[in-house]
Amino acid sequence: MDNNLLGEQIAQYRKAAGLTQDELGKAVGISAQAVSRWECGGAPDITLLPDIAERLGVSIDALFGREKGEQADVEDTVRRWIASVPKGQRLNELCRLVWSAMGPVVLLEGRDYKTAPKFNRESRCEWIDEADGKPYPVLRRISVFQEDGLVFGVNADDMSFVSIWPEPEAGYEAFMTKNSLCRELFQVLAMPHCLELLEYLHSKPARDFRHYTPGAVAKALGIEVQETENLIAALTDLGLLKPATLETEDGVCHSFRTWGYDAIVPLLYFARWLTSGGTPPTTTAGRTAPVLRREKWKENEED
Repeated sequence: MDNNLLGEQIAQYRKAAGLTQDELGKAVGISAQAVSRWECGGAPDITLLPDIAERLGVSIDALFGREKGEQADVEDTVRRWIASVPKGQRLNELCRLVWSAMGPVVLLEGRDYKTAPKFNRESRCEWIDEADGKPYPVLRRISVFQEDGLVFGVNADDMSFVSIWPEPEAGYEAFMTKNSLCRELFQVLAMPHCLELLEYLHSKPARDFRHYTPGAVAKALGIEVQETENLIAALTDLGLLKPATLETEDGVCHSFRTWGYDAIVPLLYFARWLTSGGTPPTTTAGRTAPVLRREKWKENEED
C-alpha cells in the first residue's frame, strides 16, 4: 500500500471542497503547516480523522480510499493509518491511539460510550512539587482493574506506554513462574555491579550481537575480572546471557553475548513504578475478583 494514500486523499478532498490548507487546519484546530505535512507523507492523529472527514464532507473510509462504501474493516483501517505514519513515529502514535480508545474499556455497564472518560495526556510523567519546583520520581500513571483484565500505563509527552493484560481463563497465576525462580533472579540482580553490567550490555546497538570477554567488560566497568566472571555465570544460569567461545591464535577464549531482546528495560521501569512512593496512580477500579485466584490459599483458609 502507498504509505501516502491518506495524505493524498486529504489533499484531493480538500481541493474538491475548495478549502486551503489554512482553512482546513483552522476547522480541525491545527496549523496549515500540519496539513501540509499530512499531504506530503505525514499522518494526522487518528483522533482527528472524524473532524477531518466531517469538514471535507466525506466518510473516514473515503480518506483511506474506500469511496464505494465497502463495509469498514477496523483492523485494516488502523493498519492503513499506521502505515501512513512515518516509521520513527509509529510506536508513539499507536500508543496514543490505544489511550484514546481506553475510555470505553472502563465505562460503567449500561452507560453510553460518549460518556466514557478520557485519559488526558500529561506533559511530564514525573510529579513536580509546587513548593520547591523540583521533580520527584513519582510517576503520573494509570492502573485499571477490570473483571476481564488489567491495564497499566503512563500517558505523557516525555514518556508513554500501555501494557494491556486480558485475564486468561485459567487466571494469571497459571502462567507465572515459581517464586523460587523469582527469588533467584532478584538475588542475582542485587549482586554488586549486576545492574551496571546489564546497563553496559544494553547500551550497545541491539543488532550487533557482539561477543564480550570477561576481561573487556571488567575493564569497562572498572571491576575485577573474577567479579565479572561470577556475574556472567549467574546471569547465564538464569538464561539472561548466552555463553559462547572464540577461537584465537592463543587458543579458545570464553565469551558471552546477550540474547538480543530488551525485556530488562520494562522490568527496571516497573521496579521504579512499584517503589515510587507519594502520589498514587490514577486508578479506575471496576474489579471485585482478586487479581490472583490460587487454590492453595483457599485451601489454607478452609483449613
